[in-house]
Amino acid sequence: MIKTLRYAFMAMLMLVCSTAFAGVITLNATDFKGSETATVTQDGITLTIEKGTSPSGAGNLYNGEQFRIYKGNILTVSSTVGNITQIVFTCTANNTTKWGPGCFAAQDGYTYKDKIGTWVGNAAAVNFTAESGQVRATTIEVTVSGEAGSTKKAAGLKFSETTVNYELGTTFTAPTFTKETTAAVKFVSDNEEVATVNAEGVIAATGKEGKAVITASAEENDDFNAGTATCTVYVYHMNVYKKATAVEAGKNYLIVAQRDEKTYYAAPVKYNAEKPYGYLNSFKVDGIVDELKIKSSYNDAFTFEGVDGGYAIKDANGYYLYSDGSHASFQLGNEAKAWTVEPAENGTFTITNNGQFMQFGNSTYTTFGAWKEAQENAVKPMLFVLDDAASSINGVQTTVKAQSNVRYNIAGQRVAADYKGIVIINGKKYLQK
Repeated sequence: MIKTLRYAFMAMLMLVCSTAFAGVITLNATDFKGSETATVTQDGITLTIEKGTSPSGAGNLYNGEQFRIYKGNILTVSSTVGNITQIVFTCTANNTTKWGPGCFAAQDGYTYKDKIGTWVGNAAAVNFTAESGQVRATTIEVTVSGEAGSTKKAAGLKFSETTVNYELGTTFTAPTFTKETTAAVKFVSDNEEVATVNAEGVIAATGKEGKAVITASAEENDDFNAGTATCTVYVYHMNVYKKATAVEAGKNYLIVAQRDEKTYYAAPVKYNAEKPYGYLNSFKVDGIVDELKIKSSYNDAFTFEGVDGGYAIKDANGYYLYSDGSHASFQLGNEAKAWTVEPAENGTFTITNNGQFMQFGNSTYTTFGAWKEAQENAVKPMLFVLDDAASSINGVQTTVKAQSNVRYNIAGQRVAADYKGIVIINGKKYLQK
């Protein structure tokens, strides 16, 4: 009887171990208190934050309060314990407002409502780009599924770089692609006007500015799980802005401040119809400079339009700035309202509307606002004008550095130069002895 029960128990255990497995792994930002890192691993789930196009640098698990993915950063959620079927972000703000889940770029399988962002699919790794603003998540819940006791291996699809930032006029070096699976791999670009990809996974820039996401995908087979991998290509040129001593109507300017041996330039306020106002946040470079080079993918310029009484200031989103006479933050609207712009010998400008003049900082703050009186530790702004000639991309040629002598076997796996057998080089088959 005991032996019979023992066998029954063992049979039940084997049955349990052979059935489908699913589990939820919850990563809490507070569990990593004190960590300021761009990579975290817990229970087979890894979060990796890459700089991407963000001028602010890579995000962090900062102070253990939230996972912070800065605007332009790319967050990769990957698993070694089974394919990911769902990811849930619990954020500190709603929808598309600052820090909300709607600040991630749109992609297949991703939706959001209020403070919750949800991705549903089936992949070993998933990328999220903070596109319209920073995303802050207190928890990230990852659901994985697989089969206990399965001998199937991960597809192992991988680009050597998940992000490529390419400046027009320089040499474009394509990232390499490798795989472990024996299944066929399909490659697709979501924007072939910016970057293309061939059947071997070789990416090429076309010479047009913009963003393209290259996706590699493989189906599940008898030996390997299904898998995907992505590489995001950003193509841009550098806009050159030089210190101005006067204002000319119709020109584009950066609003700049110099303080504490640093140079700051303003970014437009993200428009919110419910709260159409805000301070101008800033980016910074070290040193006191007379010229700034800014990626064309960041449109931080303000157009000074000639109107009765002075100049209207329009941001890159098409909204005009003005002061209401009582608040230090800028108001945003569709009506052009005049600012007086008076240059000073020290290179700064007094820029005034409705009795309030533009200033950078109030005490140690690094934002631009407008006050009626001079604030503590504040400085008046400078203007850097766009140099059209230096910023021109006419005649710029795209140079591509080819992947020479990259070898693949007939299964599509990259192999070394001393590999024996049939190899594929640049799409042609050769026999290596």
